[in-house]
Amino acid sequence: MSEMNTNRKKIVVIDDDETTLRTIERILEAYDYVTFGAATGREGIDLINRTQPDIVLCDVMMPGMSGYEVLLELRNHAATATIPVLLLSARRDPDEIRHGMKLGADDYLTKPFSTEDLLRCIEVRITQREKIVQQSSQQLEQLRRSIAMRLPHEFRTPLSSIIVFGELLAGDYDRLTREQAMEMISTIVSSGHRLSALVENFIYLARLEIMAGQAGVNEELASFILPGAEAIMQETAKHQAMGFGNLHRVVMNLAPADLRISDAYLRKIIAELMSNACKFSMPKSTITLAGEQRGDFYVISIQDEGRGMKPEQIANIGAYMQFDRDRHEQQGQGLGLEITKRIVELHGGSLTISSTPNVGTIVQVFLPKP
Repeated sequence: MSEMNTNRKKIVVIDDDETTLRTIERILEAYDYVTFGAATGREGIDLINRTQPDIVLCDVMMPGMSGYEVLLELRNHAATATIPVLLLSARRDPDEIRHGMKLGADDYLTKPFSTEDLLRCIEVRITQREKIVQQSSQQLEQLRRSIAMRLPHEFRTPLSSIIVFGELLAGDYDRLTREQAMEMISTIVSSGHRLSALVENFIYLARLEIMAGQAGVNEELASFILPGAEAIMQETAKHQAMGFGNLHRVVMNLAPADLRISDAYLRKIIAELMSNACKFSMPKSTITLAGEQRGDFYVISIQDEGRGMKPEQIANIGAYMQFDRDRHEQQGQGLGLEITKRIVELHGGSLTISSTPNVGTIVQVFLPKP
Protein backbone atom coordinates (compact mmCIF):
# COMPACT_ATOMS: atom_id res chain seq x y z
CA MET A 1 0.00 0.00 0.00
CA SER A 2 1.31 3.45 -0.85
CA GLU A 3 1.40 6.38 1.55
CA MET A 4 -2.04 7.84 2.25
CA ASN A 5 -2.87 11.32 0.96
CA THR A 6 -6.45 12.55 1.03
CA ASN A 7 -5.98 14.51 -2.22
CA ARG A 8 -4.99 11.42 -4.20
CA LYS A 9 -7.41 8.94 -5.72
CA LYS A 10 -7.67 5.57 -3.98
CA ILE A 11 -7.71 2.28 -5.88
CA VAL A 12 -8.22 -1.24 -4.56
CA VAL A 13 -6.56 -3.93 -6.70
CA ILE A 14 -7.69 -7.54 -6.25
CA ASP A 15 -5.71 -10.31 -7.96
CA ASP A 16 -4.60 -13.73 -6.72
CA ASP A 17 -1.43 -13.54 -8.88
CA GLU A 18 1.12 -11.70 -6.73
CA THR A 19 3.28 -10.65 -9.69
CA THR A 20 0.31 -9.08 -11.50
CA LEU A 21 -0.91 -7.46 -8.30
CA ARG A 22 2.44 -5.83 -7.47
CA THR A 23 3.02 -4.75 -11.06
CA ILE A 24 -0.32 -2.94 -11.22
CA GLU A 25 0.30 -1.34 -7.84
CA ARG A 26 3.71 -0.02 -8.91
CA ILE A 27 2.28 1.41 -12.14
CA LEU A 28 -0.55 3.18 -10.32
CA GLU A 29 1.69 4.50 -7.55
CA ALA A 30 4.02 5.92 -10.22
CA TYR A 31 1.04 7.96 -11.47
CA ASP A 32 0.25 9.23 -7.96
CA TYR A 33 -2.63 6.90 -7.06
CA VAL A 34 -3.02 5.47 -3.56
CA THR A 35 -3.28 1.68 -3.88
CA PHE A 36 -4.53 -1.12 -1.66
CA GLY A 37 -3.76 -4.68 -2.73
CA ALA A 38 -5.70 -7.85 -1.94
CA ALA A 39 -4.98 -11.45 -2.99
CA THR A 40 -8.51 -12.79 -2.43
CA GLY A 41 -12.02 -11.58 -3.11
CA ARG A 42 -13.02 -11.57 0.55
CA GLU A 43 -9.91 -9.61 1.55
CA GLY A 44 -10.65 -7.18 -1.26
CA ILE A 45 -14.21 -6.57 -0.08
CA ASP A 46 -12.96 -5.90 3.45
CA LEU A 47 -10.46 -3.39 2.05
CA ILE A 48 -13.15 -1.69 -0.04
CA ASN A 49 -15.48 -1.35 2.95
CA ARG A 50 -12.68 0.16 5.05
CA THR A 51 -11.17 2.52 2.46
CA GLN A 52 -14.13 3.43 0.20
CA PRO A 53 -11.90 3.73 -2.89
CA ASP A 54 -12.58 5.76 -6.00
CA ILE A 55 -12.34 2.65 -8.18
CA VAL A 56 -11.76 -1.13 -7.91
CA LEU A 57 -9.68 -3.32 -10.23
CA CYS A 58 -10.60 -6.97 -9.82
CA ASP A 59 -9.41 -10.16 -11.49
CA VAL A 60 -12.22 -12.43 -12.68
CA MET A 61 -10.73 -15.89 -12.21
CA MET A 62 -9.79 -16.29 -8.55
CA PRO A 63 -10.12 -19.28 -6.21
CA GLY A 64 -12.70 -19.14 -3.46
CA MET A 65 -14.48 -15.97 -4.56
CA SER A 66 -14.46 -14.97 -8.21
CA GLY A 67 -14.43 -11.43 -9.54
CA TYR A 68 -18.08 -11.81 -10.52
CA GLU A 69 -18.99 -12.69 -6.93
CA VAL A 70 -17.01 -9.71 -5.65
CA LEU A 71 -18.90 -7.48 -8.09
CA LEU A 72 -22.30 -8.80 -6.98
CA GLU A 73 -21.35 -8.35 -3.33
CA LEU A 74 -20.40 -4.73 -3.96
CA ARG A 75 -23.50 -3.94 -5.99
CA ASN A 76 -25.81 -5.42 -3.32
CA HIS A 77 -24.71 -2.98 -0.60
CA ALA A 78 -25.56 0.72 -0.62
CA ALA A 79 -22.13 1.82 0.66
CA THR A 80 -20.31 0.22 -2.29
CA ALA A 81 -22.99 0.05 -5.00
CA THR A 82 -21.75 3.06 -6.97
CA ILE A 83 -17.99 2.42 -6.79
CA PRO A 84 -16.71 1.81 -10.35
CA VAL A 85 -15.39 -1.73 -10.91
CA LEU A 86 -13.01 -2.72 -13.72
CA LEU A 87 -12.84 -6.47 -14.28
CA LEU A 88 -9.50 -7.98 -15.40
CA SER A 89 -9.27 -11.27 -17.24
CA ALA A 90 -7.04 -13.21 -19.62
CA ARG A 91 -10.16 -14.54 -21.37
CA ARG A 92 -11.36 -12.61 -24.42
CA ASP A 93 -14.65 -14.45 -24.83
CA PRO A 94 -17.39 -11.87 -25.74
CA ASP A 95 -19.90 -13.82 -23.67
CA GLU A 96 -17.68 -13.44 -20.61
CA ILE A 97 -17.40 -9.71 -21.21
CA ARG A 98 -21.16 -9.30 -21.65
CA HIS A 99 -21.77 -11.33 -18.50
CA GLY A 100 -19.53 -9.03 -16.48
CA MET A 101 -21.17 -5.90 -17.85
CA LYS A 102 -24.66 -7.26 -17.13
CA LEU A 103 -23.65 -7.83 -13.52
CA GLY A 104 -22.77 -4.16 -13.22
CA ALA A 105 -19.09 -3.89 -14.17
CA ASP A 106 -18.06 -0.48 -15.46
CA ASP A 107 -15.38 -1.82 -17.82
CA TYR A 108 -13.54 -5.00 -18.78
CA LEU A 109 -9.82 -5.19 -19.54
CA THR A 110 -8.28 -8.29 -21.09
CA LYS A 111 -4.77 -9.35 -20.09
CA PRO A 112 -2.19 -8.45 -21.12
CA PHE A 113 -3.08 -4.77 -21.30
CA SER A 114 -0.89 -1.75 -21.77
CA THR A 115 -0.23 0.90 -19.15
CA GLU A 116 -1.97 3.42 -21.40
CA ASP A 117 -5.12 1.31 -21.62
CA LEU A 118 -5.18 0.78 -17.87
CA LEU A 119 -4.71 4.45 -17.03
CA ARG A 120 -7.23 5.57 -19.64
CA CYS A 121 -9.94 3.25 -18.27
CA ILE A 122 -9.26 4.37 -14.72
CA GLU A 123 -9.31 8.07 -15.59
CA VAL A 124 -12.51 7.76 -17.62
CA ARG A 125 -14.39 5.90 -14.87
CA ILE A 126 -13.20 8.16 -12.07
CA THR A 127 -14.18 11.23 -14.09
CA GLN A 128 -17.61 9.76 -14.80
CA ARG A 129 -18.16 8.97 -11.15
CA GLU A 130 -17.13 12.49 -10.13
CA LYS A 131 -19.63 13.93 -12.58
CA ILE A 132 -22.38 11.70 -11.23
CA VAL A 133 -21.54 12.63 -7.64
CA GLN A 134 -21.44 16.32 -8.55
CA GLN A 135 -24.74 16.08 -10.40
CA SER A 136 -26.34 14.23 -7.48
CA SER A 137 -25.05 16.87 -5.06
CA GLN A 138 -26.48 19.64 -7.22
CA GLN A 139 -29.83 17.86 -7.45
CA LEU A 140 -29.96 17.33 -3.70
CA GLU A 141 -29.02 20.95 -3.04
CA GLN A 142 -31.70 22.13 -5.46
CA LEU A 143 -34.18 19.81 -3.78
CA ARG A 144 -33.25 21.15 -0.33
CA ARG A 145 -33.67 24.74 -1.50
CA SER A 146 -37.01 23.98 -3.14
CA ILE A 147 -38.32 22.19 -0.07
CA ALA A 148 -37.09 24.97 2.23
CA MET A 149 -38.90 27.56 0.10
CA ARG A 150 -42.06 25.56 -0.41
CA LEU A 151 -42.75 23.72 2.83
CA PRO A 152 -43.81 26.75 4.92
CA HIS A 153 -46.34 27.77 2.27
CA GLU A 154 -47.70 24.27 1.67
CA PHE A 155 -48.02 23.54 5.38
CA ARG A 156 -49.64 26.83 6.31
CA THR A 157 -53.25 26.04 5.39
CA PRO A 158 -53.65 22.66 7.13
CA LEU A 159 -51.55 23.76 10.09
CA SER A 160 -53.60 26.95 10.49
CA SER A 161 -56.81 24.93 10.54
CA ILE A 162 -55.45 22.57 13.17
CA ILE A 163 -54.16 25.40 15.39
CA VAL A 164 -57.18 27.69 15.06
CA PHE A 165 -59.82 25.05 15.68
CA GLY A 166 -57.72 23.42 18.38
CA GLU A 167 -57.49 26.74 20.22
CA LEU A 168 -61.23 27.30 19.83
CA LEU A 169 -61.96 23.88 21.28
CA ALA A 170 -59.57 24.44 24.17
CA GLY A 171 -60.81 27.96 24.98
CA ASP A 172 -64.54 27.78 24.27
CA TYR A 173 -65.34 24.12 24.79
CA ASP A 174 -67.99 24.79 27.46
CA ARG A 175 -69.85 27.24 25.20
CA LEU A 176 -69.83 25.10 22.06
CA THR A 177 -72.68 22.86 21.01
CA ARG A 178 -71.91 19.23 20.31
CA GLU A 179 -72.45 19.87 16.60
CA GLN A 180 -70.02 22.82 16.59
CA ALA A 181 -67.38 20.84 18.46
CA MET A 182 -67.73 17.85 16.15
CA GLU A 183 -67.42 20.08 13.09
CA MET A 184 -64.18 21.57 14.46
CA ILE A 185 -62.83 18.14 15.36
CA SER A 186 -63.67 16.90 11.86
CA THR A 187 -61.77 19.84 10.34
CA ILE A 188 -58.75 19.14 12.55
CA VAL A 189 -58.75 15.47 11.56
CA SER A 190 -59.09 16.18 7.82
CA SER A 191 -56.37 18.85 8.01
CA GLY A 192 -54.12 16.37 9.80
CA HIS A 193 -54.65 13.79 7.06
CA ARG A 194 -54.00 16.45 4.43
CA LEU A 195 -50.77 17.46 6.15
CA SER A 196 -49.69 13.85 6.52
CA ALA A 197 -50.29 13.17 2.82
CA LEU A 198 -48.31 16.28 1.91
CA VAL A 199 -45.33 15.23 4.03
CA GLU A 200 -45.42 11.73 2.56
CA ASN A 201 -45.37 13.11 -0.98
CA PHE A 202 -42.44 15.39 -0.22
CA ILE A 203 -40.52 12.42 1.18
CA TYR A 204 -41.57 10.28 -1.80
CA LEU A 205 -40.31 12.84 -4.29
CA ALA A 206 -37.05 13.29 -2.37
CA ARG A 207 -36.44 9.53 -2.61
CA LEU A 208 -37.14 9.58 -6.34
CA GLU A 209 -34.69 12.46 -6.85
CA ILE A 210 -32.00 10.56 -4.97
CA MET A 211 -32.69 7.42 -7.02
CA ALA A 212 -32.39 9.41 -10.24
CA GLY A 213 -28.77 10.19 -9.43
CA GLN A 214 -27.78 6.59 -8.66
CA ALA A 215 -26.10 4.35 -11.22
CA GLY A 216 -27.99 1.28 -12.42
CA VAL A 217 -31.40 2.37 -11.11
CA ASN A 218 -33.08 2.39 -14.53
CA GLU A 219 -31.88 -1.15 -15.29
CA GLU A 220 -33.06 -2.38 -11.89
CA LEU A 221 -36.52 -0.85 -12.30
CA ALA A 222 -36.79 -2.25 -15.84
CA SER A 223 -36.31 -5.75 -14.44
CA PHE A 224 -39.83 -5.74 -12.96
CA ILE A 225 -42.50 -7.37 -15.09
CA LEU A 226 -46.08 -6.74 -13.94
CA PRO A 227 -48.68 -8.97 -15.65
CA GLY A 228 -52.34 -7.98 -15.71
CA ALA A 229 -51.56 -4.33 -15.02
CA GLU A 230 -54.95 -3.21 -16.33
CA ALA A 231 -56.71 -4.77 -13.31
CA ILE A 232 -54.44 -2.86 -10.91
CA MET A 233 -55.12 0.41 -12.73
CA GLN A 234 -58.85 -0.19 -12.64
CA GLU A 235 -58.83 -1.03 -8.93
CA THR A 236 -56.70 2.01 -8.05
CA ALA A 237 -58.86 4.39 -10.08
CA LYS A 238 -62.06 3.13 -8.41
CA HIS A 239 -60.51 3.47 -4.96
CA GLN A 240 -59.34 7.01 -5.68
CA ALA A 241 -62.74 8.08 -7.02
CA MET A 242 -64.36 6.59 -3.92
CA GLY A 243 -62.09 8.74 -1.76
CA PHE A 244 -63.63 11.80 -3.43
CA GLY A 245 -67.14 10.59 -2.64
CA ASN A 246 -67.82 9.02 -6.05
CA LEU A 247 -68.92 12.46 -7.24
CA HIS A 248 -67.59 11.92 -10.76
CA ARG A 249 -68.58 9.62 -13.58
CA VAL A 250 -65.54 7.42 -14.17
CA VAL A 251 -65.29 5.65 -17.54
CA MET A 252 -62.57 3.03 -18.07
CA ASN A 253 -61.34 1.42 -21.26
CA LEU A 254 -58.12 -0.46 -20.54
CA ALA A 255 -56.52 -2.92 -22.95
CA PRO A 256 -54.66 -5.89 -21.36
CA ALA A 257 -51.18 -4.84 -20.26
CA ASP A 258 -47.95 -6.44 -19.06
CA LEU A 259 -45.67 -3.59 -18.00
CA ARG A 260 -42.08 -3.03 -16.87
CA ILE A 261 -43.01 -1.46 -13.55
CA SER A 262 -43.75 -2.56 -10.00
CA ASP A 263 -47.24 -2.76 -8.54
CA ALA A 264 -46.50 0.06 -6.07
CA TYR A 265 -45.19 2.52 -8.67
CA LEU A 266 -48.09 1.88 -11.05
CA ARG A 267 -50.60 2.43 -8.25
CA LYS A 268 -48.87 5.70 -7.33
CA ILE A 269 -49.08 6.95 -10.92
CA ILE A 270 -52.79 6.20 -11.25
CA ALA A 271 -53.58 7.50 -7.75
CA GLU A 272 -51.87 10.87 -8.35
CA LEU A 273 -53.40 11.40 -11.80
CA MET A 274 -56.89 10.37 -10.68
CA SER A 275 -56.59 12.57 -7.61
CA ASN A 276 -55.77 15.59 -9.77
CA ALA A 277 -58.60 14.79 -12.17
CA CYS A 278 -61.08 14.58 -9.29
CA LYS A 279 -59.81 17.67 -7.46
CA PHE A 280 -59.77 19.93 -10.48
CA SER A 281 -63.04 19.00 -12.18
CA MET A 282 -66.64 19.63 -11.20
CA PRO A 283 -68.83 16.98 -9.54
CA LYS A 284 -70.85 14.83 -11.97
CA SER A 285 -68.35 15.52 -14.75
CA THR A 286 -66.72 12.61 -16.59
CA ILE A 287 -63.21 11.29 -15.99
CA THR A 288 -61.94 8.79 -18.56
CA LEU A 289 -59.13 6.31 -17.89
CA ALA A 290 -57.91 4.53 -21.01
CA GLY A 291 -55.00 2.27 -21.90
CA GLU A 292 -53.80 0.98 -25.25
CA GLN A 293 -50.84 -0.75 -26.88
CA ARG A 294 -48.96 1.66 -29.12
CA GLY A 295 -45.74 0.36 -30.69
CA ASP A 296 -43.16 -0.36 -27.98
CA PHE A 297 -45.23 1.43 -25.35
CA TYR A 298 -48.41 1.04 -23.38
CA VAL A 299 -50.14 4.43 -23.24
CA ILE A 300 -52.25 5.36 -20.21
CA SER A 301 -54.56 8.35 -20.68
CA ILE A 302 -56.57 10.18 -18.04
CA GLN A 303 -58.94 12.83 -19.33
CA ASP A 304 -61.06 15.17 -17.22
CA GLU A 305 -63.51 18.00 -17.86
CA GLY A 306 -61.91 20.35 -15.37
CA ARG A 307 -60.59 23.89 -15.39
CA GLY A 308 -57.58 22.99 -17.54
CA MET A 309 -54.16 24.61 -17.73
CA LYS A 310 -52.54 27.30 -19.83
CA PRO A 311 -49.57 26.39 -22.10
CA GLU A 312 -47.13 28.26 -19.84
CA GLN A 313 -48.42 26.35 -16.81
CA ILE A 314 -47.84 23.02 -18.55
CA ALA A 315 -44.34 24.11 -19.61
CA ASN A 316 -43.45 25.02 -16.03
CA ILE A 317 -44.68 21.91 -14.26
CA GLY A 318 -42.44 21.39 -11.27
CA ALA A 319 -42.45 19.98 -7.78
CA TYR A 320 -43.53 22.75 -5.40
CA MET A 321 -45.70 24.67 -7.83
CA GLN A 322 -49.43 25.18 -7.55
CA PHE A 323 -51.40 26.62 -10.44
CA ASP A 324 -53.64 29.65 -9.78
CA ARG A 325 -53.34 29.25 -6.02
CA ASP A 326 -54.99 32.62 -5.45
CA ARG A 327 -58.19 31.38 -7.09
CA HIS A 328 -58.14 27.69 -6.21
CA GLU A 329 -57.68 26.28 -2.73
CA GLN A 330 -56.75 22.69 -3.65
CA GLN A 331 -53.09 21.92 -3.10
CA GLY A 332 -50.65 19.45 -4.53
CA GLN A 333 -51.31 19.39 -8.27
CA GLY A 334 -47.76 20.37 -9.19
CA LEU A 335 -46.28 17.95 -6.67
CA GLY A 336 -48.44 15.03 -7.80
CA LEU A 337 -47.60 15.60 -11.45
CA GLU A 338 -43.90 15.91 -10.69
CA ILE A 339 -43.92 12.63 -8.76
CA THR A 340 -45.69 10.91 -11.64
CA LYS A 341 -43.32 12.39 -14.20
CA ARG A 342 -40.26 11.30 -12.23
CA ILE A 343 -41.54 7.72 -11.77
CA VAL A 344 -42.31 7.41 -15.47
CA GLU A 345 -38.91 8.78 -16.53
CA LEU A 346 -37.07 6.43 -14.16
CA HIS A 347 -38.82 3.56 -15.95
CA GLY A 348 -37.74 4.76 -19.39
CA GLY A 349 -41.08 6.32 -20.29
CA SER A 350 -42.47 9.81 -20.76
CA LEU A 351 -45.44 11.97 -19.77
CA THR A 352 -47.34 14.45 -21.91
CA ILE A 353 -50.08 16.94 -21.04
CA SER A 354 -52.56 18.61 -23.35
CA SER A 355 -55.07 21.01 -21.86
CA THR A 356 -57.57 23.68 -22.74
CA PRO A 357 -58.59 26.21 -20.06
CA ASN A 358 -62.16 25.67 -18.84
CA VAL A 359 -62.50 22.58 -21.07
CA GLY A 360 -60.28 19.90 -19.57
CA THR A 361 -56.93 18.12 -19.44
CA ILE A 362 -55.52 14.93 -20.91
CA VAL A 363 -52.46 13.41 -19.27
CA GLN A 364 -50.77 10.57 -21.15
CA VAL A 365 -48.17 8.24 -19.69
CA PHE A 366 -45.97 6.17 -22.02
CA LEU A 367 -44.53 3.07 -20.33
CA PRO A 368 -42.22 0.62 -22.16
CA LYS A 369 -43.59 -2.85 -22.79
CA PRO A 370 -41.54 -5.93 -21.84
